[in-house]
Amino acid sequence: MRRVLTALALCSLACATPSGEGASLAARKSAAGASDMMVVTNRPNNLHLVDLGARKVERTCALPGHASPATLALSPDNGIAYVLGGPLGGNVWGVRLADCALVFRAAQSQGNERVATPGGIAVSPDGKQLYLHQAPVKLFLDHYEVQDTRIAVYDTSAGDGAQPLRTFAAPRQVTIMKTSADGTLFLAGPDIFAMNPATGETRVALQSRAPKDDVLGPRDILTVWNIGESSNELVRMFTAPRWKPGAVGDMAQAELVWGYERVDLATGIASDAVLAPVQVGLFTGMSRPGRPDQFYATLTQVQRFDVPNQRIEKSIDLEHSYYALDFGSDGSTFYLTGTFNDIAIYDADTLTKLGNITLPGGDMATGVPKIFRREAR
Repeated sequence: MRRVLTALALCSLACATPSGEGASLAARKSAAGASDMMVVTNRPNNLHLVDLGARKVERTCALPGHASPATLALSPDNGIAYVLGGPLGGNVWGVRLADCALVFRAAQSQGNERVATPGGIAVSPDGKQLYLHQAPVKLFLDHYEVQDTRIAVYDTSAGDGAQPLRTFAAPRQVTIMKTSADGTLFLAGPDIFAMNPATGETRVALQSRAPKDDVLGPRDILTVWNIGESSNELVRMFTAPRWKPGAVGDMAQAELVWGYERVDLATGIASDAVLAPVQVGLFTGMSRPGRPDQFYATLTQVQRFDVPNQRIEKSIDLEHSYYALDFGSDGSTFYLTGTFNDIAIYDADTLTKLGNITLPGGDMATGVPKIFRREAR
């Protein structure tokens, strides 16, 4: 009997202040019915809502056409997915995830003007406005005329046949965008720009193209996949030569390094950092939620970087290339997408593979995953 009472007393203490595995189990039990969800597209015209906790596709919506470049943005309540589709992202479809209803539709090309949006799409923090980066060209019988690039602002409640409320001049070569908590629209192109979407006033938030730097040379940046929601960031990676002391500009002595540029969307603060010397090619990376000292990136491998010490902490080979990496809400698990039609699941601490989710249909190509937490219903 004394043993039983002692065990009960110890149990009561452990249950009152759970830690370690006990805390994790308690958290899982308290979150019963809640789950991380992913929205992603694949060929030929599928938009999937995936329950990552159950590891299954919950719903597949048929899009009106091919998703290209398959970049999407979610409404703040995660109820509507806005997808770029058609030739060069010239169309935008708003799909309600609960029932696949098409609640918004905009054909950006009008008359003899053809408009491409190669990835620049974002939603205002209140969900009332949609922002698109437009690259227009006017077609004539004997020639084309390239027009100035612009930001077009749409009313998300406009339904089918939506037209812009207003447009503003915008920098060229913008391929990813996000809004911060105060409504600022951040555009990632040759530099990272910050725009007031009410007035069009634009400033450089972070210089990428030609910073005066005695440490790093010109940056080479691949800005395609608009990930980072789980860490509330706009983020992209770069490579650059790191000069030897006293040998600025001497490529023969320089070391090629990985780095990243990011905007903290809670504060609007832009920053950059060197990660480590380049070992392999990588496409996308992001900060681990709750662990800004760790940065994960992927292509043919997954590499975890120790940011303060500028070193690769751990690396694993993958079964095939994955273009995009994104984290679950608590940072304990990350997911790999792109290329084929499978989502790979990994433990963030050990980099151990936990499984795959196979999507109906074809490959995801450059599809951008969006992960959000759905609470118990």
